[in-house]
Amino acid sequence: MEIYLVRHAEAVEQAEGLADSTRWLTKKGRKGMQKAACRLHKKRVRPELIITSPLTRAVQTAELLMAEVGSHAELSADSRLAPESTPEQVVELIHSKQTVDSIMLVGHEPLLSQTAALLLGKEQVAGLGKGTCLCLELRLKPGKPARFLWSAPACGKLISSAKKALVPKE
Repeated sequence: MEIYLVRHAEAVEQAEGLADSTRWLTKKGRKGMQKAACRLHKKRVRPELIITSPLTRAVQTAELLMAEVGSHAELSADSRLAPESTPEQVVELIHSKQTVDSIMLVGHEPLLSQTAALLLGKEQVAGLGKGTCLCLELRLKPGKPARFLWSAPACGKLISSAKKALVPKE
């Protein structure tokens, strides 16, 4: 199973009177995510299922992705991708969808990088930048960690080196 972990695009800053759950994407965030989604489309990323955090900025990111790479996919929201969730809950979500060949999860940091670390059997991995997509291959054999395939920053070239993509910067 291929797993695409995508951090939401740039959103408006937290402000007094604005609930975190309702923060929306900025114009810059939308434009950047549209370009990133177009690059994923060219890479032939076609998830069967797109699951997003229920927070506004993640849902908007998922909708932009769906327009480019997931027109055939099913889109749903799941609270296990909300910021207060645990990596174990996200892994449980992934394992509950083992009948699909590819799944895209749209969420937040540090939850996504913690989930990647758990799947890869590492203590920690570098955080995902806004709009970044990290692609892993989940091996369904018990005890086998997932395998890093590539990382696609929102702007910039695809990273195929696990060391460059996953090692936290000092």
